[in-house]
Amino acid sequence: MAERFTLDEAGYILYSDMLDRLHHRFPAVPLWRLEQIVAAEHEAITGGLLRIVPAEVETGAAEMLENERGSVRDDEEVA
Repeated sequence: MAERFTLDEAGYILYSDMLDRLHHRFPAVPLWRLEQIVAAEHEAITGGLLRIVPAEVETGAAEMLENERGSVRDDEEVA
């Protein structure tokens, strides 16, 4: 099982909190532009790759794969 961290422990911040801080600091910049800049900076830092995700993503993905596997088995039994 994946080790769980709080956002603070992992060195991450909430997207909405970050946007609020940036908007407070740069009130003349429209929200859409802040989001555009943040997306560009994220892309520059990560190369667009998902390197860290919430642990629940793995759990949810496993559940979806189990459901798909069950659907494939059901389809094979009908054929």
